[in-house]
Amino acid sequence: MGTTLTFYDGVDTIGGTKIHLESRGRGILLDFGQNFKNESNFYEEYLKPRSTRGIYDYFTLGLLPPLDIYREDLIPADLARKELKAVDLDGVLVTHAHMDHVGYIGLLKREIPIFSSPMSAAILKSIQDTGVGGVPREIAYMKERERTEDEDRVLKSKSYRKTPSSGRDFYLTSRPSEELLDFWSDTPSRRGHEAGKLSEVNENDKPLPFQWFEVSHSIYGATAYCVKTEDGWIVYTGDLRFHGKKGDKTKKFVKEASKLNAKVLITEGTRTGREETENETEEDVYQNCLTATESEDNLVIGDFSPRNLERLETFLKIAEKTGRKLVATTKDGYALDSLRCVDGVDRASRVRVYKDLTVWKRRRKWEKQVLEKFEEQTIDPQEISKNPGQYILCFSFWDIKNLLDIMPEGGSYIYSTSEAYTEEQELDVERLWEWLQFFNLKAVGFELRKENGETKLDFKKGYHCSGHAAPDELLRMIEEIDPEIVVPVHTEDPEFFSENLEGRGVEILQDGDRIELG
Repeated sequence: MGTTLTFYDGVDTIGGTKIHLESRGRGILLDFGQNFKNESNFYEEYLKPRSTRGIYDYFTLGLLPPLDIYREDLIPADLARKELKAVDLDGVLVTHAHMDHVGYIGLLKREIPIFSSPMSAAILKSIQDTGVGGVPREIAYMKERERTEDEDRVLKSKSYRKTPSSGRDFYLTSRPSEELLDFWSDTPSRRGHEAGKLSEVNENDKPLPFQWFEVSHSIYGATAYCVKTEDGWIVYTGDLRFHGKKGDKTKKFVKEASKLNAKVLITEGTRTGREETENETEEDVYQNCLTATESEDNLVIGDFSPRNLERLETFLKIAEKTGRKLVATTKDGYALDSLRCVDGVDRASRVRVYKDLTVWKRRRKWEKQVLEKFEEQTIDPQEISKNPGQYILCFSFWDIKNLLDIMPEGGSYIYSTSEAYTEEQELDVERLWEWLQFFNLKAVGFELRKENGETKLDFKKGYHCSGHAAPDELLRMIEEIDPEIVVPVHTEDPEFFSENLEGRGVEILQDGDRIELG
């Protein structure tokens, strides 16, 4: 039997990528992400899958492919293994640390190794250390469950006194530093910890031969892969862009992939179908946000997506240029310190760490570590309120409640994140607008207005740049790589590719479809 590619999820939507590749009797997953769109059909912020039922809710609602690849301790008695199809799975290739690409890895069997960049590994552990994402987020390590004694359909965590958390094995695209090994070996938990293996991948570790290439995206550590199968090379872009600090890395990937005579190119298409004519760069964002900061004498708040640490560095550069101090949350401080374990760059020492009063007395171990390590950099909200013009706050919509402890009287709120694409996102921006009106903060990057009794949101260009390639850039990439077959994923407009690539083998698939090669 030749090479097969099964696209379980993420074909005609943005995110949730789950691709199984099988060749020579070995199988790998290309990402295993959370499909937020599908989950939102059933769940919302305060309605979540029941953790005490393991994978039962996910499986029953069709959010997981019915494969025998999940942790034994997450299978309740009323979910039979016979309902799960046996497949070969010898590893997961992680392209980057966004949850729509990795958010369900925590449900997989612990013995399945993970392949990633060192930066992605550090970010994933940082997210898990500081988060409350539940079982699906147990990516770097996991706490084991067991069936309860009186009801075997219900699961519970094993005693933290008796059962340590157990880590997964990660094979990295380059050798981990001693600092990263130390970071990997411990967790901020009362539970003991047995860390998984963390080492540089060698050829014997690979389930199938593959090459990896660093690419540019809105999160550090993004990687594209080229996998060698019995029927030719399979090239998978993950998410990428041709701008940003790593833009040249993306161009190098395309150049190298073009030498492989690729059989299949699996490409993202996030921005296809969107009415976007301009391609802003991180330098454009820097210049526009710098101008907005220089024109403001009062407090400045920078709002950008979680884990977009390149954007945080942009605002750090703006703060230093304008003589202000950048104030980050404890979670950002922890993340910045985890990056230092990979590249040796001490970013955290250049920021102030916000003292969140709501967690001051009940702060968790990781928060204590941050506040103790950066004690001299911790800043009280009262200190900010005395001289607000000296600071740039890194606050998102979810942090804005902390302004009640600062009580600013005016200032600028720079909206440096993606525009709202869903109804729920629009509602969040409308709520944000109310907060800005309460504090008399000027909105920079978007505007809310009323038109015929309806609320209209206008997002201004230049304050945010996408983490994804523009449609014309994708077409040029495909022409240069010159694959025999093109499979678009991570897009709501896969037909864009068939309409613009006449004469080339474009496969428009549905979730669950399979391609057989050879």
